[in-house]
Amino acid sequence: MSFGDFLIFPRVLARLKASGQTLGYRQKTTPVVFLLIILNAILKSKYGILKKYMNRFFPAIVRIIFVMIFCGAAVYPQTSEKNSPVIAFVSDTQEPMMIEKLWLKGDNNELASREIFRAINKEQNLSALFHLGDLTAMGFWPWEWNGVSSELSPLWKRGIPVYPAMGNHEYFLFSSLGRKQFFKHFPYIKSSWYAKQTGDIAVILLNSNFSELSEEEISRQQRWYEQKLREFDRDPSVHYIIVGTHHPPYTNSKVVGPSSEVQRMFVPAFLKTNKCKLFISGHAHAFEHFRKDNKDFMVIGGGGGLLHPTLTGMEARYRDLYTGSNRMFHYVTIGLQKDSMVVRVKMINRDFRSFGEVHRVGIGR
Repeated sequence: MSFGDFLIFPRVLARLKASGQTLGYRQKTTPVVFLLIILNAILKSKYGILKKYMNRFFPAIVRIIFVMIFCGAAVYPQTSEKNSPVIAFVSDTQEPMMIEKLWLKGDNNELASREIFRAINKEQNLSALFHLGDLTAMGFWPWEWNGVSSELSPLWKRGIPVYPAMGNHEYFLFSSLGRKQFFKHFPYIKSSWYAKQTGDIAVILLNSNFSELSEEEISRQQRWYEQKLREFDRDPSVHYIIVGTHHPPYTNSKVVGPSSEVQRMFVPAFLKTNKCKLFISGHAHAFEHFRKDNKDFMVIGGGGGLLHPTLTGMEARYRDLYTGSNRMFHYVTIGLQKDSMVVRVKMINRDFRSFGEVHRVGIGR
């Protein structure tokens, strides 16, 4: 096989094109493929002078080195934030209950929730969605779950997995029926606490509904949690650990308080584990960002439930690193950039169609 034939060998071109389309390097790959086609045309040209000077000044070995150097980025692309897998987090997307509206103001909540799911579905390179609980207002009600499935269906059709945690509304009134509906609609989830790894990031979802768990379940979850942290911390393929719960260990919400159980049971092991970088929760319907012992804690409960006012100034329980005046409905995306994990908070605008990035945090290893 001549070098010219090698250049247009179908498997080589297929590999170049696949690398560009699959990993997002189309802009880099296309010029390389075009260059190879031109080079091959010259080598195959009937005009002898072209072949003569090509072979004299650009011998085969030089062409091989040229292809290896300049095509390397296309065949073996490096990870960048733009093209690396992205995971999304959302929480508290339930429809507001009538009783809640007696003291909290509604604001196109159902529309906001639908638009959040649509925006998440449009995220490029999305590899998974993690939901931190309160998918429904009343977990025992079967037709509320039909609405959840309808919102998640576009993601499932794209092959994007959805990993939910259980919120307090999943246990509302008839907790056993709520649990039954939860596992019925997510049959691939076998426990109310579990872990998933997506690329360099490991996510641990825990059940923070302690009043709904037996003493044995609480102890079993705690042992599993601490063991999983040790495993991920030793695993060379894991660079970042995210811990997720429904109830937040810290919040300035005026409606719900911080969970002392989460502070006591989950936070200490999180703080001690080197690779643990982000503790993320819902329940409080506002975006908040706190930092403790150089580790980040976020509350992302603004998925569509009635928004919560927060304590500010001297009244605030904790110092909130998010200083924006806008605390509208939102979701979070997390991707990798070089040696950091980039967290982006995307908040809906007043048109209830578009979203803006209102907060970004880069978390190093």
